[in-house]
Amino acid sequence: MAVFAIIPAGGVGLRAIKNPTSTTIGENIPKQYQMLASLPMIMHSIATLHANRLIKSIHIGVAESDEWAEELELPEHCHLYRTGGPNRADTVLNTLEAIDFNDSDWVLVHDAARPGLQDEDLQRLIDTCLDTGIGGILAYPVGDTIKLSQEDVSLVASTVDRKNLWQAQTPQMFKAKELRDALHTHSSLVTDEASAIEASGGAVQLVKGSRLNFKVTWPEDFEMMEHLIIAKGKGMR
Repeated sequence: MAVFAIIPAGGVGLRAIKNPTSTTIGENIPKQYQMLASLPMIMHSIATLHANRLIKSIHIGVAESDEWAEELELPEHCHLYRTGGPNRADTVLNTLEAIDFNDSDWVLVHDAARPGLQDEDLQRLIDTCLDTGIGGILAYPVGDTIKLSQEDVSLVASTVDRKNLWQAQTPQMFKAKELRDALHTHSSLVTDEASAIEASGGAVQLVKGSRLNFKVTWPEDFEMMEHLIIAKGKGMR
């Protein structure tokens, strides 16, 4: 039994590509390669995965036209593939199919744009999935009041009960064969790996993560994440 990690990095991150902060190294550089605390953002995600002793290897799926991936200084057991597809699910599936895995192996999928992943949260997810034999995701309970908008978006239609709402994060970890089969069937309908498993009738367990593991999506997120990474480097949590 082995645990593999996949980082789907085939997109360009249009919502964050024009980053106005001092960390920007170019207006047309995909967000995963934007500089964050002196490193391309994706390298922080790679470093956290690489430091975990249970992860056998890391596999990064990038677009065929990617001009920046080859410039990364990748650690040992970290492999680059030109497996980027038209959407995230296709990139994950293409990269997964490039890995030689057994039926008992697991795969853990993590976003390049979540560089705030904490070591202890990653370990808790892996331990929980391996101990129970059930795939799961890091997630965080929704704490804010949630409003559903009307179709024109400018007016509130209703307030959503947040009692059982969780914000899905990554990593998301499943048996490699189970995830491959689910993505084969449902890749065009899902936005994350758990959705494919759910659509196939599989179980997904929630493992509480951290608010620090937010996804860098908007330009202002870069500055917030950089502060967190620098603070972590100084021994703060």
